[in-house]
Amino acid sequence: MTWSRRRVLLIVGGAAAGVFVTLASMVLYQWKMPHVRAWLIKTLSEQLDSNVEIGEISVAVGPTVQVTVHDIVIRHRLYPEAPPLIRAEAFTMEASLLAVLHKPRRISSIEVTKLHIFVPPRRKDDAGKGAASALAGKLRGPSPVVVGRITADDTLLEIGTSKPGRDPRQFEIRKLTLTDAAFDRPTAYQATLTNPVPQGLIESRGTFGPWQPDDPTLTPLTGTYAFNADLNSIKGISGHLDSTGAFEGRLEQILAKGTTRTPDFSLDIGGQPVPLTTEFTAIVDGTNGDTVLQSVEATIGRTPLKARGGIVHMPGQKGRTIELDITIDGGRLEDMLRLAIEGEPDMTGRLKLKTHLELPPGEASVPIRLRLKGDFHVATARFASDTVQAKIDELSRRARGKPNDTAIDNVASDLNGTFVLGDGLMRMAQVSFAVRGAAINLHGNYSLTHRTVDFAGTARMDAHASEMVTGWKRIPLKILDPILAKDGAGTVLPIHIFGPVAKPEFKVEMKKIF
Repeated sequence: MTWSRRRVLLIVGGAAAGVFVTLASMVLYQWKMPHVRAWLIKTLSEQLDSNVEIGEISVAVGPTVQVTVHDIVIRHRLYPEAPPLIRAEAFTMEASLLAVLHKPRRISSIEVTKLHIFVPPRRKDDAGKGAASALAGKLRGPSPVVVGRITADDTLLEIGTSKPGRDPRQFEIRKLTLTDAAFDRPTAYQATLTNPVPQGLIESRGTFGPWQPDDPTLTPLTGTYAFNADLNSIKGISGHLDSTGAFEGRLEQILAKGTTRTPDFSLDIGGQPVPLTTEFTAIVDGTNGDTVLQSVEATIGRTPLKARGGIVHMPGQKGRTIELDITIDGGRLEDMLRLAIEGEPDMTGRLKLKTHLELPPGEASVPIRLRLKGDFHVATARFASDTVQAKIDELSRRARGKPNDTAIDNVASDLNGTFVLGDGLMRMAQVSFAVRGAAINLHGNYSLTHRTVDFAGTARMDAHASEMVTGWKRIPLKILDPILAKDGAGTVLPIHIFGPVAKPEFKVEMKKIF
């Protein structure tokens, strides 16, 4: 290498070193610990409308600037009685020499340790503050800092509630990454968090912000999610749920749309797992978890149903109450019975149902807590039990006056009724049961826990009593024909049906006849 080239390289190298030393000197001057402390406190207090306390600070300047801050506590000025808005054991930020001199300052990365965020509840006097909060954000001007990436793993997020005696909602965020983070614009996020009830993991990504310091519950958010949960964490039900969807809104009101798939959904009333899928649209209050289900279209087994209602906290109760208005049109009775009984269902048939469902929280099993009120219709019903179906076939033969006609077999039935379920007992005030030749009207109870029935009512048959039997038995019954014939029916009998569902007893109450 010639001497002239060496001189050029030395000059360039000296100039580069001079520039580096100059930049480093400027950074060292501007980023002395007192200056850094003052800048941090000023920026955070103005942008978050909070009082800021920070502990020890260390600054290292090399090819990049690295600042480590310990013991950060940020308290919202408008919510002095609430826990700190932000607490962190430490955070380390890193930036290039030029970036820290730029305005807004550009920070390459921030890594936060043991971050705890508390979102205070909206106060009653905050109503209608949305416009004012947005205006205040504009008056604060552009963000004085932009961060390329923020990581804060193992973060605890708490969302306070304005309802007295209610603990804040807690979410353990296992992994949290924010990109292009600033105070005056939405920030992209990616998070993995633990959902408390039902227990499971949520993977979510979207945007959050801009932050509304005057009322944090008005902070906008959008995103998509994938949720995997163990329904066994909810007393009374079990199964493994997968859900995906999208949401948008703000913390106090989030519109969510999604689907769920539970291949093994079951209740603790002794039934068996059935596949359950849903498509839903819901409004979620992120501050307390209350959910309004605007529409739910579900399929249980092969039975479609529609529902709407809510999952909300009720005064004086710990936990949430589920309230739904459910409609089934063109369903299968056996799909619903599988939820309630082990083995094959007692009956099959086409089901129509309208009911109001209420399931309050508590330690008791689902059959005890469940409340239902509604009406149903089962068409072309048949019984799985040969014993019961044989009795139905025999009833139809005798009711038609053809007791020996074995061609009358596997007779279909129609059922209609109204019901009220509570404390594990279904009370039916009006039940009509019809087969060809006979119509039975009943009232009584069905026990979900013991699977027993106790019904009383009347059986109306087309045939006269003497036509229902064969041989010499016809002769004495002819005397009763005019007594038992009423209101256009050949025979009207008071009956009692009781005992186990799989093998009930049928009894004619002769005393009531006379």
